[in-house]
Amino acid sequence: MTVKKCLSWSTPTNRRPNNICSAKMKKKPLVPQDLKIEASPTSFGIEFKGSEGLLRFLGNSYPENAVDFFQPLLQWVHDYVRIPRKHTLVEFRVNYFNTSSSKYLFQIMEFICAFHAKGNPVKVIWVSNEENNEMLDTWHEIMGELEMDYEVKSQ
Repeated sequence: MTVKKCLSWSTPTNRRPNNICSAKMKKKPLVPQDLKIEASPTSFGIEFKGSEGLLRFLGNSYPENAVDFFQPLLQWVHDYVRIPRKHTLVEFRVNYFNTSSSKYLFQIMEFICAFHAKGNPVKVIWVSNEENNEMLDTWHEIMGELEMDYEVKSQ
C-alpha cells in the first residue's frame, strides 16, 4: 500500500489550496511560449518558437533603451536552453545593429553556445545583405569570440 503525504493548510493567509499532495509533484520542463515582436524602425522583429526550435531576428536594432528591449529576449532564451532539444535554428536576417545591441546578441549567443556544448544540435545562420559587409564583419567577431560554427547565406 502506498501512502501519500499530503499537506493541508487551514490558515486564511496561505494561498495554497488544501490537500496538496507531495507525491508525484515533479515540475515538468516547459517549452517557453512563443515570442513574437513586430519590427520597428529601431528594434528587431523577433520570432522565437520554442516548440519548433526557432529563434529568428529580423531588421534593425538601435533601440533607445536596449535593456528594456533585450531583457525579455534574454529571459526567453535562458528558459529555452534549460531543456534538451532535438534541434535549434538561430537565424539572423539583420540589416543593422548598434554596439549596445551587439552586447545583448553576444549574451544570447553565449546561452546558445553553452546549450550546444551540452550536445544539443544548433544551427546558426546569418543571412547577409551583400552590400553590408560591416555587419557581417561584426558578426564574424561575435561568433569568433564564441568559437561556434555558423553559416552565412547571401540574400
